[in-house]
Amino acid sequence: MSFFSTLSPQENPNHRNCMNLKKTFFILLFVLLSASLSRAEPKQQAITMNFPANIVQDVLTKSLPLQLAIDSNTILGSVSIDTIKELKIHKNKLSGHVTLSGHKLNLVTTIAGHNLRMKIGSLTMNFQCDATIRFDAASQTLYIRPLITELQSTGTEQADIASTIVLLFNNQEFPISLGNFKPITRKTGDKSLTFTMNINEVNLQPDNLLLSIIPAIEVRRKTN
Repeated sequence: MSFFSTLSPQENPNHRNCMNLKKTFFILLFVLLSASLSRAEPKQQAITMNFPANIVQDVLTKSLPLQLAIDSNTILGSVSIDTIKELKIHKNKLSGHVTLSGHKLNLVTTIAGHNLRMKIGSLTMNFQCDATIRFDAASQTLYIRPLITELQSTGTEQADIASTIVLLFNNQEFPISLGNFKPITRKTGDKSLTFTMNINEVNLQPDNLLLSIIPAIEVRRKTN
């Protein structure tokens, strides 16, 4: 039986006191661990979290579709990433098969000083994509730079517009804000302990995404 297993009141008349003792022990262990981390060297402070490729694939699948902004004077409409399949993580690189769709698309051309819109409608593009990443710890922002290959559109008549859309995203950096992990707060006696984790590095290794996290603890005493 685990040390932290729950005893029923029938099994132990001092059930509440026992549970309080366990909670106090857990908080004490939490404080000691945090204190030891705060005294360690910077490189020793980091905690490494390992996310296998299948976990990253699952997170991506549940996060889609993702709307993308079109920064162009020649194309109007909306574009979204619908699926990312066959995700593979290599050293310093990601790869996968991406489905991109465009909706209410219009191609803007200028003739004799006048802007003309040619209605394209909707289209779907499939392509193989490699991507590199760059992480900025100060802003907690992950930048992804895709390199698109093997473009396939839904029809040959849409190949030109599909190629134009791809050029808007190919080899461009896209920021993703990671933010801090949600703080964990524990109360003990007249003190409140807040444990936060800040991402320090993001690395890609074969079949794994590695997060290097630096923990910090803040102690606040209750005031009357």
